[in-house]
Amino acid sequence: MRLGIVCLTACFLSSPALAQNADPMRQLGAHVHGAAQLAVAADPEGAVLAELTTPAFNLYVFEHTPETPEERAVVAQAARTLASSSMIALSSAAQCTLTQTQMGGGPADASSEHHHDHEAEHEHMHEDASAHHDQNDHHDHHDDHGDHGDHDDHAGHGHADVVVSWTFECARPERLSDIDLSGLFEAFNQFETLEVQYFDGARAAAQDLSPARPVLRLD
Repeated sequence: MRLGIVCLTACFLSSPALAQNADPMRQLGAHVHGAAQLAVAADPEGAVLAELTTPAFNLYVFEHTPETPEERAVVAQAARTLASSSMIALSSAAQCTLTQTQMGGGPADASSEHHHDHEAEHEHMHEDASAHHDQNDHHDHHDDHGDHGDHDDHAGHGHADVVVSWTFECARPERLSDIDLSGLFEAFNQFETLEVQYFDGARAAAQDLSPARPVLRLD
């Protein structure tokens, strides 16, 4: 993949247009249920990377460690849904193909990294079973929160985030004129606002999208 996470971050930090429009809370990725941030970067060769940072609540309607078969099924289904090419629709004229989806973060059992390689036609999300929740890692300042029998103390306080990235290859990147998030809003109705930022070296755009206004126009 030519366009990586490091490049994505560098692109946004070096964009004066986005820097002028960004507020401190947006840059920090404030954890607010119903809200999320999406950064999209494109290179001239046709690679497009979209990275979503969202509270786990927006995907699962809970942020604690999945404890029941039903909760684990919700996490697994969300991973399958997010791997779909319908989550983000790029301009048809740009002739873009989703090639890879990656997912990480979230509650303990949900924090196992998922990877979906569309080019290799893998049909299942792969889970890294090495993620563990260590009770002994709680800091002393959490002691006043009460019973340590609550094994997801930090998640219960609303700090479980999930990061999802989609990689596209576009045959005509110069024709990319809009990014449609209707599929994401329809699949996960907990999303209320999505702070979207776009940069491709020549163009920059930033806008708050919602179910009623799900498309970022680049022209």
